[in-house]
Amino acid sequence: MKGGGPPKDAPVPAELVTVSVGPLPETLQAIGTLQADEAVDIRPEVDGEITSIQMVEGDSVKKGDLLLQIDESKQAATVAESQADYNYAKETLQRADALLKDGTISEQEHDQTQAAYQRAVATLNLAKKRMREYTLTAPFDGMLGGRSVSVGQYVSPQTTLVSIYAMDRMKLNFTLPERYSGKIIPGQTLALSVSSYPDQTFSGEIYLIEPQVDIATRTLPVRAYVPNSDHRLKPGMFANVILNLGTKQNALTIPEDCLFPHEGGFAVYRATDGIAELVPVKVGVRTPGIVEILTGLRPGDQIARSGNLRLSPGKKLILSTPSPR
Repeated sequence: MKGGGPPKDAPVPAELVTVSVGPLPETLQAIGTLQADEAVDIRPEVDGEITSIQMVEGDSVKKGDLLLQIDESKQAATVAESQADYNYAKETLQRADALLKDGTISEQEHDQTQAAYQRAVATLNLAKKRMREYTLTAPFDGMLGGRSVSVGQYVSPQTTLVSIYAMDRMKLNFTLPERYSGKIIPGQTLALSVSSYPDQTFSGEIYLIEPQVDIATRTLPVRAYVPNSDHRLKPGMFANVILNLGTKQNALTIPEDCLFPHEGGFAVYRATDGIAELVPVKVGVRTPGIVEILTGLRPGDQIARSGNLRLSPGKKLILSTPSPR
């Protein structure tokens, strides 16, 4: 009895495609994090008891709006005392000026009186400056976070009272491999998406490329501005970044599914006179479904898109019907 099955050297059906030449957009994907254009934790410069809270959590505020008031009664007394010392020193100096003209006092006595007046001016200015530290205002236009204090609570310079965020424009922080440092410039535009709005793409503009590459990761830190007038983007959001690096005009491309791993790299099967030829290739830019070939193939080469698992060097090929893709 003879065994059945196909002949030992039966041809392998394979779908063949042609290596194309044409323009290929070069894009780069990265992962970034959004942060507010300006963000600060409001802390007092002095110790004291909170006497009033004039803000509403989550509200928008303008620069200079009153947020909290700390008990300033003790400092008010200090200001009054300094004001009295100032008034006395001023009157004393005026009398000393008159006595100096009459020759009643010496230059040295007049200088001492003038120095006392200048010390009184400095003391009063310092007291008034410290008086303002008991009134906390918004440092810039922004949106308030949740407050962590209440009326009557005693606070110190280490106490965080509330946070404020400027969100009309966001900053996007991301990194790129150092080999792309020559392909990006300030002013270049980019696109990004966030999981909260999966069907929408936001745009941004690079404004900072760090002068130094990160030695540990060999990556280049980059920052971009992203308009956010509707405040949909939030600080801390994870962002997928797509950066257009230009277009290669005469790129060799093949469908991505023609490739298969081979000796630490990639290879394809090329049809040469109906025979499968194993060709190691070096790949370049990748886009969805398409890959650039840098070395190994020529324009017009026919390569196998299917049947790679059954192919081996020297196998005969027969053209199969392309499958829907």
